[in-house]
Amino acid sequence: MSSFLWLLLYLAPLLGLTAALFAWFGWHWRGSDMQKRIEELTAQIDRAQDALHQAATEHAAALSQTTLPTEPPVQPETNADEILALRNELKSAQAEARLRQDEAAKAREATLALETEMARLLADLEHLRAEYTAAQAELATLRTERTAAQAELATLRSTPPAAAETTPATAPAEQAAPAPAEPAVPAKPKRKRATPAKVKAPAAAAAPIASLREKITALETQLTAYQAGLATLTQERDDWQRRINKLEGKSPADAAGLGLARRSLADSDKRLATATAEIERLQNQTRVLRHVEEANIALAGVPDDDLTQIKGIKKIINEQLRAHGIRTWQQIALWEDAEQRAFSELLAFKNRATREQWREQARTLHEAAHGPLT
Repeated sequence: MSSFLWLLLYLAPLLGLTAALFAWFGWHWRGSDMQKRIEELTAQIDRAQDALHQAATEHAAALSQTTLPTEPPVQPETNADEILALRNELKSAQAEARLRQDEAAKAREATLALETEMARLLADLEHLRAEYTAAQAELATLRTERTAAQAELATLRSTPPAAAETTPATAPAEQAAPAPAEPAVPAKPKRKRATPAKVKAPAAAAAPIASLREKITALETQLTAYQAGLATLTQERDDWQRRINKLEGKSPADAAGLGLARRSLADSDKRLATATAEIERLQNQTRVLRHVEEANIALAGVPDDDLTQIKGIKKIINEQLRAHGIRTWQQIALWEDAEQRAFSELLAFKNRATREQWREQARTLHEAAHGPLT
């Protein structure tokens, strides 16, 4: 359908020019016939005037030879009437000839205007073809870049689960490492038992901190990649906006190209909004985990609480929370909305913490075991 429209656009100026040329040739030929008629009438008038002059000369000669009154010749009067009629016909022919000449001049002007318009339309058509070809090439490039970005995004999204799978595996291994030493403890004096307990607590707390640092590093890597992609998407959106502004300023408007550019702009805006939301999500998660990392340093000597006493936290979620640095009721009780949202995204339990009121449960458990929450 688009090819047929392009063909009509290409042939319309040629058909108009052809019609104008035929009209001009018609007026020209008609004017030529009128010019021949004028020349014939002019020749007849000249012949009549010569005959009248000759008759007047002969009449004067006859009057000079005789004094008798004679009747005036009829021929001169007849010739005068004929000359007057011929003159009137000549004037009418000249007026009609001038009218035809004016019409022919207007036709020539219209033909020149059509030729100029046709040249402009052909130039615009070539320009539009070049722009259409360039737009197709640019669209193919953008599609290639989008495919590459989607592949990179899929790769980046597939990275965190791998880290998460290794994290719970390493945490229990590190926590279970001191277990073989426990059978030998009863054989030792009671005073010496306190020493392994004091050494064991920092070792157990060190595992979540190391895992938390790996998670923060992975989030920072993802954030850097998304920020780099955001600049590319912003540039792409701006390029499509400039192209739309350029197409809207053209006359006549290119409806097909404008529609394609607007759809591409909407797609760019959508992908830009998605990338922006992902960056905000990653920034919030990174900020929350950094805060947890700082809090873990202050809680290095504090014993761990049994998080499974909170309704909704089972063994797997308990291990995941510890891998992300959450090991006391106080930490959960002091969660803000941003922190709760970040952990809901990181651990994929959605709005479960809100629905089951983890913060309220953690506050109650902490105050019952350790006193008022500070």
